[in-house]
Amino acid sequence: MSNLRVFLRWCGTIEAVDPNLYTKVMVPKVPPEDQQRDELLESDRAEEILSYLRQFYYASIEHIVLALLWETGMRIGAAKALDVHDVNLDDRFLSLNHRPETGTPLKNGSSGERLVAISPDLTRLLSDHIEYMRNDLTDDAGRKPLLTSQVGRLSRSSMRRYIYDVTAPCYVDEECPDCEKDTDARCPEAVTPHAVRRGSITHFLTEDVPVDVVGDRMDVSRSILDKHYDRRSEEVKLEQRRSHLDNI
Repeated sequence: MSNLRVFLRWCGTIEAVDPNLYTKVMVPKVPPEDQQRDELLESDRAEEILSYLRQFYYASIEHIVLALLWETGMRIGAAKALDVHDVNLDDRFLSLNHRPETGTPLKNGSSGERLVAISPDLTRLLSDHIEYMRNDLTDDAGRKPLLTSQVGRLSRSSMRRYIYDVTAPCYVDEECPDCEKDTDARCPEAVTPHAVRRGSITHFLTEDVPVDVVGDRMDVSRSILDKHYDRRSEEVKLEQRRSHLDNI
């Protein structure tokens, strides 16, 4: 509604609408607790899906997309921006770079550029995907994207579709009564890529990784992390605080 109000105010400046029309748009005041979304991919569920992918679709593009988003907690825009040479297999890290001139900006611009450490398992998975499964092609800018489609760099919409597919219960042969099979509709039980990010951040925090480390790794400020991403229960937070205090 705020965006609509701003747009109508601009329309008024070019005499497309009454100059005062924007004042008629009422922006509702939403309490803080209602500004948060609770959808997230639980860690047990993520591991179950990844285990299934390792067994039946190892190093496939679906496997790579979920494993990458889950372990790093990055946004799909950042995953899309990765090139093959951004993957350092020897030292096990990813280099995230802001390249708006060739179509792969990072959400927070150059301030979102960072090095992201990856585990030996993800390193091996990426190596196998690059060697055996990746489509050997370049994008329109002459770059070699890590995540590819049949024609070029994998799009955000394709990544969303892969996440919708693999997080649906029916993907791992579980009962999914509300799923509309043989259609392009999203399964009601599937989650969004942002729910994967939210689940990943919550998982790292639950494993007692310091908040500042998680924030730097996932490119999110402390205030935004607390408001939108941290879904630990108060009991979990209590026990984590207790464990630190017990060591004093």
